[in-house]
Amino acid sequence: MRMTLRAAQAAVTAAALGGTMIISATPAAAATTAPTCIGRMVTQTTDGFDVLLSNNCGGERAVKVVVSLAPDSPCYVMSAGTRKLYVYHGILGNYDRTVNC
Repeated sequence: MRMTLRAAQAAVTAAALGGTMIISATPAAAATTAPTCIGRMVTQTTDGFDVLLSNNCGGERAVKVVVSLAPDSPCYVMSAGTRKLYVYHGILGNYDRTVNC
């Protein structure tokens, strides 16, 4: 009987820890798409692609380029009316989307 109680406690603890890990991972995976006032012009190159980001919003925005099969861009903090060029060199990565960061 004592082993059953310990097994039940272990199962509850594992479930609680597992649930915590899932909750912790969710915010990073749930980055929202950047608003339409952030311009994105994607150009394919012979060794990757370029993304010209332009902030046409009324204020400062922080965005990053999400790349599938490769690391994402850094988080760019852009003032209103500014542009930033992200250049990806590689054969595996593809432009996925631009998100808030």
